[in-house]
Amino acid sequence: MSLTYALFIATVIGLIGLEGYGYGYWLISRPVFGGALLGLIMGDLKTGLIVGASVELMYMGVLPIGASIPPNSVIAGLIGTALAILSGGKPEVGITLAIPVGVLGQLLVMLAWNINIILVHRADDYCAKDNIHMMEITHLMGLIVFFLVHAVPAFLAVYYGSDMVNQLIGHMPLWITDGLKAASTILPAIGMAMLLRMMDFKRYWPFFLIGFVLSVYLKLPVLPIAIIGIAVAAAIFTLSSKNNPETMLDSDSEVAASTEDEAHLINKKDLMSVFRRSFFTMTSINYERFENLGYAYAMIPALKKIYTDKDQLHEALTRNLEFFNCHPFTLNAILGISISMEEQRALGKPITGESISATKAALMGPLAGIGDSIFKATFMTLFAALGAALSLQGNWFGPILFIVPNILLNLLTRYYGLFYGYKFGSNLIGKIQESDILQKFVDGATIVGLLVVGAMVVNFVKLDLNIVGTIAGAKIDIQKMLDSIFPSMLPLGITMWYYSMLKKKNGIYILLAISFAIGLIGKFFSII
Repeated sequence: MSLTYALFIATVIGLIGLEGYGYGYWLISRPVFGGALLGLIMGDLKTGLIVGASVELMYMGVLPIGASIPPNSVIAGLIGTALAILSGGKPEVGITLAIPVGVLGQLLVMLAWNINIILVHRADDYCAKDNIHMMEITHLMGLIVFFLVHAVPAFLAVYYGSDMVNQLIGHMPLWITDGLKAASTILPAIGMAMLLRMMDFKRYWPFFLIGFVLSVYLKLPVLPIAIIGIAVAAAIFTLSSKNNPETMLDSDSEVAASTEDEAHLINKKDLMSVFRRSFFTMTSINYERFENLGYAYAMIPALKKIYTDKDQLHEALTRNLEFFNCHPFTLNAILGISISMEEQRALGKPITGESISATKAALMGPLAGIGDSIFKATFMTLFAALGAALSLQGNWFGPILFIVPNILLNLLTRYYGLFYGYKFGSNLIGKIQESDILQKFVDGATIVGLLVVGAMVVNFVKLDLNIVGTIAGAKIDIQKMLDSIFPSMLPLGITMWYYSMLKKKNGIYILLAISFAIGLIGKFFSII
């Protein structure tokens, strides 16, 4: 492995992995897309597709919610893909190494969050000196922190680890290499089980069973089953609707009309400046005040336009450096509302700085809940499952199916959240919470998701017995006998067992150990 090539791969991994916190949360670093992208760059798209999709399924239900930082699927997927390709296109190598690498990534991201505390305190000092430019530079230094968190371990793994991995594989007994391959086909059951726990499985379990039956008996692929799910969900909610002609937007029109005649200091150009900066709100995320510096960074163009008085601008900047944490797709609504309130305060309306801070704090929780539960745990996960299903078949359309809807969601929620938040103020959030639009979306996505998971258990969880018994002189293939009774019985059984085991403390780590034990022991005794 040449030093130049190792540096190149590390740089690519650093730039891809950086986006999760550094620039925009576009989700290009998710294993299902990032693995394929890295595979394309390294000249082995097929291995990138398989490793990325496999790691995505392994970590599918492991999501960073709030302050939690679980094993890092991004670092696991990217480094795992690189090592799999460098070992001669062996997906099982990357899938196996993704587990310890993911735990290492967890520790490194935690380190980055702690380092960023230093940046926040430096920004406080610059704010006290009214040095806005250096505040902005300090915030953007988080890009360097998160780049190094991904690039440094990638370089070490690629430059020093690839030869070691190849040597290790060359000296492994056949039962170990075969056992790792077998384990890699069992590991998706963990992701399936975690998805079931994230969804309302106890209420909607019939749709999971329908998806399983459609796949195992009618041999339908995952994508047609997803389309059937969309049609079923749409039909259910159409038939159950109350035919109420009043919509949220209709009721909001009164609020819009009441704000049209108010004076404004902010124009569309100013809001677009805030919109562009909103893609960097997580760049200096930290354990002390989370996204506070990123929030202030996004607000700066509007605040400079609103407050021409130096003391008032200083007060507003200080106010916006308070604690802040929200999902990146929904925080723009709070930005828009804050800008509206700051503007009205500057125009002499009876709005205090405390009320602006209180409104921002009150909106964080509801909008973070919407972002984490609907956009992250439902929307992203659903398309990740669909994309991974195609990617495991070597289909390049899998990553596209995942990334396009998520990019559109990113752009649309940020844009309309900001502009509608500014236009309607806090009334917008109230209308959203009063309506049943979000609940209908969650219910519909759950129906589609459970249909898809049922199909994915059949297609991607593999556990076949290699046991032949003798009864009355006749040889009986146990696996064929099970298939004649209930096809895919073992994949379904192990998925449901994993689903129940996830209730235990450190359940995911226990299941990882069980999956590798089944693969290795099964191949050692030649029973799978």
